[in-house]
Amino acid sequence: MAQDRWQPDADVYSPDRSVRLRADRSGQLHVDLRDLHRHTEESLAGQVRAAARVALATLQVEPGAADRPDRRHGGRR
Repeated sequence: MAQDRWQPDADVYSPDRSVRLRADRSGQLHVDLRDLHRHTEESLAGQVRAAARVALATLQVEPGAADRPDRRHGGRR
């Protein structure tokens, strides 16, 4: 994975910003961690889970979906 050319589809942070998770739809993943000294194993796991939930939600949205009419409500999102 060439970091200078790679364009992730999701680039999210955990609630306390100690975890940055970047991923693309092909399955590539990059995780950056910081301020680890303030975490226990359990609290860091919670931050990773929170970032992963947001990244998965981002990746599950179809590309261009924001530009198409919302069929459930008949309008735009």
